[in-house]
Amino acid sequence: MRISTITVVLVILSLPIFLSGCSVSYSGGKSSDSISASLDSISDSSSGGGDSSSASAANNYAEDVIVATADYASSQSGVERFLQVISNIVRIHGVVDWERDQLTYISMGKGLKQAGVDEKTIATLAYFQGLTNRSDYLLVLESYRQS
Repeated sequence: MRISTITVVLVILSLPIFLSGCSVSYSGGKSSDSISASLDSISDSSSGGGDSSSASAANNYAEDVIVATADYASSQSGVERFLQVISNIVRIHGVVDWERDQLTYISMGKGLKQAGVDEKTIATLAYFQGLTNRSDYLLVLESYRQS
């Protein structure tokens, strides 16, 4: 029996809550539903399916970043939550220095397009505000436009 990526991510993110003895409540709104649905679609193959080719691994990483970015953009879950999810994806896929990996930003552009974000709105999203003066932002926009 294989444990899905979403199970690993949720366990890691919820561990501090359970250790602190706090109760968990759900807002019941679209945001929490969207997060749940989007994270459920994170690639099951990222936990190691048997095909270890670098092209397949890169594709799985890209797909997971696309899903996480689309979720971030559509749910407006906050930049901290987005970075936690990206950090978990990076750890699962063994990506080193994701902030310098062009595939990360290309995938983010695709995720923004998938979420239906207007191009003019991208620069207003908290995470992307910090990128606007970097070449990485150009990768996001180029990928967004090509998607």
